[in-house]
Amino acid sequence: MTALGLAHMSQRIMPAGASLAFALVRVPRGNPRPSDGELRDALSEDRERIGQAAQSAPTDLEVAGPYKITVDGAALDEYVVWER
Repeated sequence: MTALGLAHMSQRIMPAGASLAFALVRVPRGNPRPSDGELRDALSEDRERIGQAAQSAPTDLEVAGPYKITVDGAALDEYVVWER
């Protein structure tokens, strides 16, 4: 309860259509794009990390990338994945 006595003020409210899970997946530059299964695993790990329940049914994936990045001298391709 908040100071105003409103229970809903203490609950997280997600905008309609907001993605609950989001992940960055990095592979050595030039390697194939991670499989849908690997991307879903990354989303599942993110849901677990943020305390969200597992999905009861598969969701659509959105994937952006590859983005060429360098981390500690390692050339990588980075993919951004989220569910819809």
